[in-house]
Amino acid sequence: MNIAAAPTFAPPGPGTWSLDATHFTRPVTRFHAEIYLEGFHRGFGESLRRYGSLLERLDWVFVNGFSYYCPRPVGAPPDVSGHPSREAWERMAADDPRIRERLATSATVFEHKLWREDLRRWDSEVKPSLLADHRALLRVEPAALDDVGLLAHLDRCREHQRWAGYVHHLFNMPALLPMGDLLSHCQEWTSRAPEQILAPLAGSSPDPLAAGEELARLTVAVAADREARDLLASSAEPAQILNALRALPAPTGAAATAYIDQVGWRPVNGEDVGDPCVVELPGLVVSAIRTTLAGPPPANEERATEEQAALAAELRIAVPPSHRGRFDELLSEARLVSRLRDERGSFADLPAIGLTRRAVLAVGRRLVRTGRIADPAHLVEADYAELRELVRTGDGPDPGELAERARYREQARYADAPPILGPPPGDPLPPQWLPPAAARLERAMGAVVLAMFGTPEARTAGRTVHGLGASPGVYEGTARVIRSAAEFGRLQPGDVLVTNATTTAFNIVLPLLGAIVTDRGGALSHAAIVAREFAIPGVVGCTDATAVLPDGARVRVDGRAGEAAVVS
Repeated sequence: MNIAAAPTFAPPGPGTWSLDATHFTRPVTRFHAEIYLEGFHRGFGESLRRYGSLLERLDWVFVNGFSYYCPRPVGAPPDVSGHPSREAWERMAADDPRIRERLATSATVFEHKLWREDLRRWDSEVKPSLLADHRALLRVEPAALDDVGLLAHLDRCREHQRWAGYVHHLFNMPALLPMGDLLSHCQEWTSRAPEQILAPLAGSSPDPLAAGEELARLTVAVAADREARDLLASSAEPAQILNALRALPAPTGAAATAYIDQVGWRPVNGEDVGDPCVVELPGLVVSAIRTTLAGPPPANEERATEEQAALAAELRIAVPPSHRGRFDELLSEARLVSRLRDERGSFADLPAIGLTRRAVLAVGRRLVRTGRIADPAHLVEADYAELRELVRTGDGPDPGELAERARYREQARYADAPPILGPPPGDPLPPQWLPPAAARLERAMGAVVLAMFGTPEARTAGRTVHGLGASPGVYEGTARVIRSAAEFGRLQPGDVLVTNATTTAFNIVLPLLGAIVTDRGGALSHAAIVAREFAIPGVVGCTDATAVLPDGARVRVDGRAGEAAVVS
């Protein structure tokens, strides 16, 4: 269905609205949209203010479920596109106390390396608190509650998800600014592409699954437990294998429970309560455990270390000698905070989303038993008021309407949504008009935005697609075109994942893969980062890889050249 022709694709307000084709893999549910927007606007706004950005906020809306954003500079009227004249800007900077405050703040950010303070707070306070909250909610068994208790539990999960989303975006600036600073300086010094500049960051996010300790303990326990090894080698159903592993005596059973609880309640294919969680696809968990037990290919670990050192040295040589000391410092700071890029999702909103989905599905199963809805998963298509009314009185959208909403989200594609709503974007404020520290900050954030949201033009030639070479190396394997979570069970160890885009939620399948190819994403997209961390070739932003590379075909992925080709 060509939803781009729908008359409701109109600008939701003044200004230029750009389609965000990075953070969501399909339109979001009404339930999720209600929670997401508040946390995003509040968290990101506070983060921008803390770092003295001249961006007041990033307005975010969902149009037909698709996400669009519009930048709002401090002091700028909402209906103005582009920057004012220099004379007008200087008057604004002199007269507007908000602009003066931002400029004064930005003057201290780089001197004090503010991101280090935020990283310490994340590690010592925020992340442990989030984990404790997740565990407390996980200890509640929704099915054991009566209707009143279940709705109260859902309220707690929903508020926790709202809080976790806020926390995620509160740490946007410390997670991204140092990487943008490295990008903007190196682009000036070397004219290298972003993916080449970011390549030496490989190894700075050592635990993309955010379950490294749990998986390591499980691996050790299974290796010493004959019964556990026999279970994993059996042909039993994956859900039976996981239940049996959990039931084993300590340490194996405890280790299996800790690992499954840590990774299980995260969406697999997106960042929405409408997306299935890992535990709903137990074959993925079993495959991940089996692959980890088998151990990563030695060549991967060796190549990762060698490539990282070689790429950093190569990039350093390209930097003029007078700037190499600064380059070393910038690379060090970017590597320090790099893990925050994924940890904000893995420890904050992703498990919170999964726990909310767990509660919603429990409500949905009760409504199926009473005939009010056709499928428990369809309940995520209701907004919160509709959900509560369905439970309390039985009134609300009928089963057919909820099923139609689910069908729309399943079929609607980002490729069909207009990339821009409203007038063309104007030019940003020239950095040379700003004080040095403010100019540095705005250049850095501009570089980050391009690396995350930039979309290259299609350059397909025959059966070869071209994109950004996100992670070097050459690999040949079977292409597995994955368009929805329902298809994840088809992934086999060594496959080449070909998909629209990945999010942090995809991390559970990454140990299975030989390479990654995506339609969307830039040098700082999730797929680019994790390809580097898992030391597998990655090509992102190909625009049409899912249409050109046939499922089941043998493909050759060249991560340095940025291309993937059908070889048979």
